Amino acid sequence: MSKEPAIIVNSISKTYKLYHSRYDIVKELVNPLGRKYHKKFEALNDISFDVEKGEVLGIIGQNGSGKSTLLKILASVVTQTSGEYFCNGRVTALLELGGGFNMELSGIENIYYLGAIQGYSKKEMAGKLKQILDFADIGEYAFQPVNTYSSGMYVRLAFSMAINIEPDILITDEALSVGDIRFQQKCFRKIREFKDAGKTILICTHSLSAINDFCTKAIWLHEGKIKVQGDPYFVTESYNTFMLSQNGHATLTGSNRKSEISSLPNYPIEYPTLMWQNLGNCESYGIGNVDLQYAALAEKSTLQHIKEFKGGEQLRLFLKLNIVDKIEKARINLTLNGNFGGSVLKINSQNYSQNLTLRGGTTHVISIDFDFPHIGNGRYTFSFGVLSIENKIEQHLHWVHDGLIIEVNNPSIHYKTGAQIVVKEATFKVLD
Repeated sequence: MSKEPAIIVNSISKTYKLYHSRYDIVKELVNPLGRKYHKKFEALNDISFDVEKGEVLGIIGQNGSGKSTLLKILASVVTQTSGEYFCNGRVTALLELGGGFNMELSGIENIYYLGAIQGYSKKEMAGKLKQILDFADIGEYAFQPVNTYSSGMYVRLAFSMAINIEPDILITDEALSVGDIRFQQKCFRKIREFKDAGKTILICTHSLSAINDFCTKAIWLHEGKIKVQGDPYFVTESYNTFMLSQNGHATLTGSNRKSEISSLPNYPIEYPTLMWQNLGNCESYGIGNVDLQYAALAEKSTLQHIKEFKGGEQLRLFLKLNIVDKIEKARINLTLNGNFGGSVLKINSQNYSQNLTLRGGTTHVISIDFDFPHIGNGRYTFSFGVLSIENKIEQHLHWVHDGLIIEVNNPSIHYKTGAQIVVKEATFKVLD
């Protein structure tokens, strides 16, 4: 039995009139002979597809292929030239930066303004206001005009608004590529919750790994037409092969920005070669009794700080934490998060039969030794947590999201495929 459709697109086309100058528009309007001063550009040509409720559709393609135009039509921002579409449910779109904002209004005024556009009353938006502001985390800027915001603040407020008004269909167009990585990870965790709740998502991105990791189906647009659609891995492989043939190399999707680890020299004094990250400003949760305060990452053999990775390093992670009351059989968790919020690696002390006893009223430094995996180039984050078991129920005493940010940057072609896991050696043969 098929699912209920969320989106139906039937033979949509979009043609723009391109003029050499604004004066050509006037000349065309007043020309008695009906002379044309424009050229036609077909941004979309006979596009048709369906998206079922609960699916995540990824749209890829080169710049100018029609991706943004398609999303704007589905978001009712742009009107199609021909064809029709149907969206079953409330649609929220996160398109170009700051799209939909009234630049003269404050952040809070824009929340009410955009909520009214979505059909919410002022009373309904007042009930959502705290949730939206807490997620955006822009502080006193919520009371300032939006035209004073940085690009990161735009994204924080726009995404928080889009996701927290509980739409049935979420459309996003590369907006999350702006902003710091911790907020990006926070957004993808929220989107995964949205996905797990059975909502429908359309995401336009240049990142093939995002399509493979996150989407249930994909579409490759090329020169305004659907070139391939279906399974994400098949679509991205087809697109990647095409790009290789066009450019001679694959487009890299990882960031070249360096890791954002801050330095607290000589703290704690027992480990003077480490660079400690203060975890106090990271997103976290827990029932208490433990306070994860600092983290540091080093090469195991030298205890020297390591910032950029190539894969296969032997590492030692340090966690400094304060314990209120004694914890029997504490569990220490370590998670390596991929570019889009998914877990690449998880280590739990219980799985290695190494539950720890933590003394109350004291400060501990815990070390975790492990080999760093061979994974694709890009930025990743480490999250950590301390857990315990009470009456056979697992309790999160303190969990810190994205406490450390690292960069994998290996020049080998094996690390540039867009996939997360790297296989260093493989043999291909033609068998008779």
